[in-house]
Amino acid sequence: MQEYNICYSLDSNYAEQLAVSIASILKNADISDNINFYILDDGLSADDKNKINLLQNIKKFNIEYISVLNDDFKACPLLTEKDEKYKDYHVTLPTYFRFKLPKFLPKLDKILYLDCDVIVRTSLKDLFSIPLDNTATAMVLDADTEKESKRLSLEKYFNAGVMLINLGYWRKNNIGNKLFEYAQNNKEHILWQDQDIVNIVLKDEIKKIDKKWNYQYFQYEELNNDELADSSILHIAGRFKPWLMPFESNVYDEYYCYLSFTAWKNNIVKYKQNSFGKHLKNQIGGSVTNILVDATDEDIQKVYKDVAQNYNEIQNIYDAIAKSNEFVKELDKEARYLLEKQTNEKITGVYEEITRNYKYTKKLVDEVKTENSNSKTLLENFIE
Repeated sequence: MQEYNICYSLDSNYAEQLAVSIASILKNADISDNINFYILDDGLSADDKNKINLLQNIKKFNIEYISVLNDDFKACPLLTEKDEKYKDYHVTLPTYFRFKLPKFLPKLDKILYLDCDVIVRTSLKDLFSIPLDNTATAMVLDADTEKESKRLSLEKYFNAGVMLINLGYWRKNNIGNKLFEYAQNNKEHILWQDQDIVNIVLKDEIKKIDKKWNYQYFQYEELNNDELADSSILHIAGRFKPWLMPFESNVYDEYYCYLSFTAWKNNIVKYKQNSFGKHLKNQIGGSVTNILVDATDEDIQKVYKDVAQNYNEIQNIYDAIAKSNEFVKELDKEARYLLEKQTNEKITGVYEEITRNYKYTKKLVDEVKTENSNSKTLLENFIE
């Protein structure tokens, strides 16, 4: 029997994502795997924990919640405090909790740390079999390793979303204290929080492993479909998340499939409806812009200005399509108001583009609400 120790660190906002990640591990584990989860817990509710425990229906596992005091990490710098442009990046204080893993888990010598936004697609047997030797951790190079290593004057820069940690080495070499000390004394140099700190403090003590163990989707400059298909751990890194900025994506569908095994499965329809609305806005915005970009006719310019002046209201209509098909009538009314007296061919093209895309989105929303919809069938195929 193989025993695997796996750690996550999170606050109450990431209970769903934790459940999805755990579900992916359990669905792809070998029958003989004995899996122990250690959750560095910053406020998960009893209800959340009960919901996560329902995943025992997939495969039996052990789980331990370790309460962590935020006050112990208040001196650590946060990305969102750096600049307004980082306000949409969801990097939180609990990412620092792993600095105390040797103290939290005194009886363990090795553990796999995972961010909550990772999907495990295979057994973890090969990853755990990687020898750590005299190294602190095994990690995958960051998708922006060239840029980030230059920023910090390093030879290489690693992504901290997946870390196979040598806890025995950390204890012997007092790694936790070194990480904390750097965090407190070098705030001006730190951008990506704990990830920067781990790279700087452990620069000569990190073992590089294959990117299949942390394939950072959305981050690579060029997507390699073969590498994506062969990856064992898929990391939905960056700002684009299925639950935050939804749109059409096979990787998002993979997230939804594992979400369907959890107590949060009812969120799938909401996320997919939002993705249709997002797709609609992008499609219409691009089409209308292309039609009007070279327009000089005074009437066309008037329509363009009217659209711009009413953009917020129209955007709200686009967003609302996912919630109610009644807004089809509202958009039709708005479009006719702007264009009813125009006969110019290009203006007619604008109206037709809006109508065509809106009908397409209405069809998608109707489909997802239908009992025999393709979307539901896709998800049900993954449920045993």
